[in-house]
Amino acid sequence: MFTDWLVEAYYLRLFLQLSKIPHYTTLQKFTDRINITMLDRIISSFILFTGTRHIFAGIDATGFKIIYASEYYTNKAKLRKKYAKLSIGADVLQQLVCSVKIRRAPTRHDNVDFKPIITKISKIKKLSIVVADKAYDSEENHKLVRENLHGFSIMSPRYQQVPVWKTAGKYRKEMKRGYNKILYNQRNKDETIVSVIKRLFGEHINSILVRMQNRELVLRCIAYNTHRMVNLLAIIGWFLRSLL
Repeated sequence: MFTDWLVEAYYLRLFLQLSKIPHYTTLQKFTDRINITMLDRIISSFILFTGTRHIFAGIDATGFKIIYASEYYTNKAKLRKKYAKLSIGADVLQQLVCSVKIRRAPTRHDNVDFKPIITKISKIKKLSIVVADKAYDSEENHKLVRENLHGFSIMSPRYQQVPVWKTAGKYRKEMKRGYNKILYNQRNKDETIVSVIKRLFGEHINSILVRMQNRELVLRCIAYNTHRMVNLLAIIGWFLRSLL
């Protein structure tokens, strides 16, 4: 579809200095050969263009369908549906994806992805606040953010019916006593990011091989960040024109 669209995108072809439109298999070969580490660096580089000094991070996870049979056949034959679990760490103020982690669901709990994602984000810029829902409620996660990465963590505590004095951990007890709901509600922007990714690019994965499925999801996050940056630049341009 992209190569078909390039036929009409004359000025984009001039900008890319394309002497001819590449065959669609060129993009497939590129996806197969590019290093996944390079794709991760591309994702993390977007936040640098915003000029932000600290990252207000939010983390969330969602599933993408990777079964190739039709929905009708799957239900009729009672096949087990397969999913790829995409965990994203994003700057919720800029609504840009900073780090991702992909695995096959539902083999492990979302909490195992917290440390690698947040640690990777902290290497891009310093953390100010980290928000997450109760799936990531863990004293170790609080300690990682507050003591090791020098940020402030807000995670909705599990087991609300358990009194504070029975709750394990200093920071989890602090969450039980109360936390800033305005800051915590910024976590909803993670769900907005996931919703936009699925709305723009779909919730089904087209690739067959596992490594290609992973690259496809990472490339969707890069495409989302590009979409978001274009919108941010358009908003800034409109604001500057209104001042003149």
